[in-house]
Amino acid sequence: MKFSVIGISDYIGKCVYDEAEDALMVDGKIVLDFKKKYEEYLKYTKFLINNDFGRNWISFQFIPADKKYLNRKFAIITAFNPKDLILNNFLNFIRNTELESLIKTLKYDYMTSIGELFDHSEESFIIYDIEKTDAIDIAKQFDQDTIFYNSSEEITITKCDDGKDILKYNYKKHFKGF
Repeated sequence: MKFSVIGISDYIGKCVYDEAEDALMVDGKIVLDFKKKYEEYLKYTKFLINNDFGRNWISFQFIPADKKYLNRKFAIITAFNPKDLILNNFLNFIRNTELESLIKTLKYDYMTSIGELFDHSEESFIIYDIEKTDAIDIAKQFDQDTIFYNSSEEITITKCDDGKDILKYNYKKHFKGF
């Protein structure tokens, strides 16, 4: 579906927003690809890590000063808002309850977590000692676009459909004697 607009930001005049493409077009050319912009914003996502030591925040902008928060492999997965479809609180709660049930069935050690991007937050689970491929498989069951993963050497945000890392940061250089 296309919407005609008078102008957006630097694009003054007749513009077209194409919902199917998630793009702003001027004179038939894409001038702003919102999907690509979204991937750029992911680097500002932060996640709350809960474990036996307490809690701490992690993101691509900052990592915990204490390495003990990162010693174990973990994935952070939510069942909220599948395929970027915004659901109400009740439906998201039901979906996350189903995810928690699956995590328990698979006998993973886990805790609750929160992922935040600007003013948006989603309840999620931090699943310990899980392989990245297994985490992706679980996320796919709940129609998730990405997961956050800590390999004990680097953190990534990984696309579920193809397993490619959108963002990757090797944090070894922050810890002496790693």
